[in-house]
Amino acid sequence: MSFADLFWTADYHLGHEALFDELYEGVKENDDFVALITKRMDAEFRYGQELENGPTSLKLLSKRHANDDYVSTIKNAFGEIGHNFTRQGAYHTEIAQNIQELVLQPFTKWCKEHEQRIGFSEQVIAEKYKQYSASRAHLEKIQKKYFNKCRVVEDFKSHYSEEELDALDVLQESVDAAGSAEDSLADVTYTFGGFSYEYALAQKLLAEMITQIEINPHKVPILGTYNNVSTGSAIAQWLLDNMPEMRGSVAKAELFGQDLIANGFLRAIGSMANKDFINSAQFHYQWKPAVFELAKVSELELAKKSGLDVAANRGNQFSTYIEDMKQAIGVAAVDYNDKSQYRKLVREVDLMDAQYYESAKILDLARCEFEETVMDHLAFMQKCELDRLRAVKKATFDFIAAFSNKISALKQSCDKLLLVEETIHPAGDLKFLIENYATGKFLPHVTLYDNYYHLNIRQTFGVDLNVKARLDKKAVPLIVQAVLSYLDSLYPELDNDEERVVLWTKPVHLAKVHQLRQELNEQTELLAIQGVLAAHDPLTVTNVLKLYFMELPDLIVSHTFFDLIKTLYLSYPPGTSAETSADKSRVTGLQNTLMELPVCNLATLDALLTHLNRLVQIISSKNAELSESLRARLSREFGALVLRPKTGAAEIEGKSVHAFNTATEALQQNFIADLFTHKETIFGELRRRNSKKPLRTNSAKSAQAPQKSKLSNSKIRLELKLKSAVKNASSSSNASNDHSATRNEPMKKEVESDLPPIPRPTTPPLTPSKTPGSSGGSALKRSTSPNKKKLNAYLEKRSDSTALSRLRPSEGTYSSNTSDDEIKVT
Repeated sequence: MSFADLFWTADYHLGHEALFDELYEGVKENDDFVALITKRMDAEFRYGQELENGPTSLKLLSKRHANDDYVSTIKNAFGEIGHNFTRQGAYHTEIAQNIQELVLQPFTKWCKEHEQRIGFSEQVIAEKYKQYSASRAHLEKIQKKYFNKCRVVEDFKSHYSEEELDALDVLQESVDAAGSAEDSLADVTYTFGGFSYEYALAQKLLAEMITQIEINPHKVPILGTYNNVSTGSAIAQWLLDNMPEMRGSVAKAELFGQDLIANGFLRAIGSMANKDFINSAQFHYQWKPAVFELAKVSELELAKKSGLDVAANRGNQFSTYIEDMKQAIGVAAVDYNDKSQYRKLVREVDLMDAQYYESAKILDLARCEFEETVMDHLAFMQKCELDRLRAVKKATFDFIAAFSNKISALKQSCDKLLLVEETIHPAGDLKFLIENYATGKFLPHVTLYDNYYHLNIRQTFGVDLNVKARLDKKAVPLIVQAVLSYLDSLYPELDNDEERVVLWTKPVHLAKVHQLRQELNEQTELLAIQGVLAAHDPLTVTNVLKLYFMELPDLIVSHTFFDLIKTLYLSYPPGTSAETSADKSRVTGLQNTLMELPVCNLATLDALLTHLNRLVQIISSKNAELSESLRARLSREFGALVLRPKTGAAEIEGKSVHAFNTATEALQQNFIADLFTHKETIFGELRRRNSKKPLRTNSAKSAQAPQKSKLSNSKIRLELKLKSAVKNASSSSNASNDHSATRNEPMKKEVESDLPPIPRPTTPPLTPSKTPGSSGGSALKRSTSPNKKKLNAYLEKRSDSTALSRLRPSEGTYSSNTSDDEIKVT
């Protein structure tokens, strides 16, 4: 299969036209490839520039990138990714350059040349087809004229019989024979430029002239195109070059040309006034048909030799148009009565037949040339189209190669990114962030309602534990008693120990806790509190108790004792499971430290530990491992709810918040663990000592004593008691038979020598309302209205002094030595 065989139609036009339409579609396809590759090149270049300039042009919002002290895998990964972006950007920029140099430039140049080749072939074929179409149109016109002449002759013959026509033919033959004889015998001469030429010599001269002088068609405005035209200068120059008798005389050459016009061999065209021969390239002269008849030279042979289109008639288009008009209006009508016109009509038919035959030969020649040209160019176009397809394939290969050369480099870059990704440790970075930038644990601060005129505490959460106990007239606040009692009644209803453990270890959403807190906050009756608790999930109940302890202005164990307890644990750290002398000394120190707590604080702590310890013991009877796990978790969680340092202690010690919190958590956990382990020892001794303290009634003098002096004396008294811990322990053991039998004097000295030094506070704390962090409403100052009574007076009014005087401290009873009221725990 080939273009030359399969793109032909009967009209010689639609076939190659369809082919060139497809070839130009291929040109558009090339342009599409160029546009696509150019777009990718531009994208690669822009992408490379963005990658290279991205890290430097990025406006960093975080200050960590400029902080050399901040060490993080995320920060390192950010820097490595930025450098990787720059390297990848260089790769993509190089890819864009390779696409431009190796693909676009050569392929674009080839595409332009390919389009020029297609345009050249299309133009050549179009010109040949135009010549062929003109020849064919001329042949059809000549054929039409020939057939019309033939019909006129046949019409003329129809008016005469065959005998009359035969007689006319015989007469005409005799006339022609006589005339030809006379002509043959006559001595015909032609005079050109003053020189006489015989018939044979003139015939030879004219034949040489029309074959050697340049002959071209000449177009005259309005009149049309004249064939067989030569310029005056071309004719004169040939005469001067080829006729010695001219002797280089231009005048003789012009006279020779004038004689050619006079003898009917030339005629001037384009000039109506001047009919003379002039030696000039601006004047044109047409060779008349007589010269071709005399020279015996065919116009077809002359056209082949000169390469001209002689398909047109010998006359100009205007004369042909005039003849057609004459025939149309009947001017050239034939007189059928004139028998002499018969021979004229026959000669005209013979002449038209000769012209028709010549035109057919010319058309056949033009057709053959057109077919040869089309065949060659179709084969050439097939080769060009095949080359185009191969060029597209080559460009595609080069385009892919521009990427494949960088695939290994991009793969290495991606591998490096994978390594960077592996170096990222979210947990480690989060730990680093917490360790270095933590600000503190969750610690809600409650703002209490403070009436300007009257002391009216309507809230439960956020109220000082001592104040709340006095308002409830209990050593343990009602809410604590209600929660613990509710849980005691709930435990038997639970299916297993795991559910009991979950009650104290599983957190719930803070919104649920706050909802229960809002319902309990203003309840002052035990039954009402229990009713509210019963309507909520037990998990929420345990969490609301934790929130109650967390919202206290100061915890059960005041922050003023934190440094003392911390020193105690540093001096006597917890050891192995076996009890050591350090443990005994630490427990004794805890006894003396907790002795300084208010009665309500000790009672609340005792009630809480008793409840939790009883739960642990119940679980341990069936699952010792689960009970130990529960005790450890309770120690870790309630340590922060019972004991915490003063706000800002981490900054005072110059430690990070995380480091301080870690050490604090260990201390809190050890503290609660000791209270769990040695609960009976510690709290039994505290009950006994508290019962022996003298009962002090409320007095105005003690109420008006400065709180600063009271706390200062309390610290000094605590220090003295710790130093004499062994002595106090010995005296208390003499009163109790089960402890005094095992004590002796050497043990007293050993324990006394192991007691830690008690740090004396440099600045005794003021009243809780003035101590930083003592309450959630520390920023609010109490009103100074003269109508508002003090809390002690308010409580005295509500308390029955005679009832208080009848209460006697006994075993299992806490008696306050720092307050003005005596509260009994039942």
